Formats: sequence, C-alpha cells, structure tokens
Amino acid sequence: MADAVAVWAVVVAAGSGERLGAEHPKAFVAFGEDPLIASSVAALDDHPAIDGIVLVVPEGWEERATFMADDIGAGKASIAVAGGATRSDSVAAGVAEVPADAAIILVHDAARPLVPADLIDRVLGGFADGADGVIPVLPIDDTVKRIDAAGRVVETLDRAELRAVQTPQAFLADGFRRAVAAPDRASGTDCASLVERAGGTIATVAGDPRTLKITTRADLERAEELRRAD
Repeated sequence: MADAVAVWAVVVAAGSGERLGAEHPKAFVAFGEDPLIASSVAALDDHPAIDGIVLVVPEGWEERATFMADDIGAGKASIAVAGGATRSDSVAAGVAEVPADAAIILVHDAARPLVPADLIDRVLGGFADGADGVIPVLPIDDTVKRIDAAGRVVETLDRAELRAVQTPQAFLADGFRRAVAAPDRASGTDCASLVERAGGTIATVAGDPRTLKITTRADLERAEELRRAD
C-alpha cells in the first residue's frame, strides 16, 4: 500500500475443535501459556498497519475473549462477537463490527496461530497492482487427482497451477462487505472465493509454512515445536 489506510482485522475463532478432542472450543485450547487464539491476536496487535481487531468466537465465549485480549495486552482487540452456523456466517458477523471508514479488512483464522509479521506485510503489500483481495499461498508438492463419486480417477491435475491457500487474507472493504452479504455465502470455502464469485480479482503472495492450520492434536504439537523454535 502506497499510502496509509485504515486496516481492520477479523479473527475467526468460532470452531468447535471436535477433532482436537478438547473440552474447550479450538481457539481456547492451551498453546504455550495462553489460549490458541492469543498467538495470532498478539501478532496482529503488534503489527503497525493494523488499526483494530474484531474477535469472532463461539456463543458464550465473548467475555472470555475480551479478558484474553486484556491479559496479553492486545489493546486493538476491542470487540468480541458470537460466530454463526458456518464460517462465512462468522466472517459476516465480524465484518459487521468493522468501522465504516476501514479501507481494508483482513481475515485470519485463529486456527493458524503462527503469523509472522512479514507475512502480514506481503499480504497488505499485494494491493499495489489494483487487486480486490490478496491471499497467501504455498506450492503443492503432492500429486493431486480429481475423482468421481465412485472414487475413480477422472483427471490428474497439473500441480504447477495449484496452490494451497492460507490466511490472513485481505480485501478492499467495500467490495468485501458486499461479498459477505451475498445470500449464497455459506457455500464459500474461504473468503477469497466469495470475492471471486462477486467478480473481484484476487492476487497471491508467498505464504509461510509456519502458518499451518491446527486441526488435529498432531497439528497442535507441530505448531508448538515451531513456536518454541522461533
């Protein structure tokens, strides 16, 4: 971004975490000495380009989320709201709390606790070429095949054209607000797909292998190893 603009972050943390086998929602399982959500909130709070943070958490966990933000000194995390039935609904709930003067809305999954500052830099810097949104991506090393309903291989895809997508993802606020308000938003697999469906252009920047998504206990242990190594 050539000029300073208002940037707000929405941290999506409304998942149940059933596959982790935890008693608490995923965002509130222990990660080091704090809840998992605290790691990404702290990274966003520390970044000079982020002006404010909205936390989207399971219903009933809003107060605990604000206490968490206070405990870690994340003064930009001033709002916590309940998520919805789907991820897209949760994103919409968070976006509704972003001030109208925000020019860019950055969305991050709390399930990705390790967010290097230079990754945020790359995502926000990706608007230089006039994109409506910017997402971080990684090359795919494995061979990927498309199969039919019976499990038979239909096609082997060219992995040179494929990328694995991460968060944070950032979008021009006006277009993103319209995209998340669409009636078919629930079928979107990520925020970028909503903007794509609305006709927006999405740019990509290099992702970071450390920004892995926590789904299973093994993922959590791997992220802990990476955290301790930093």
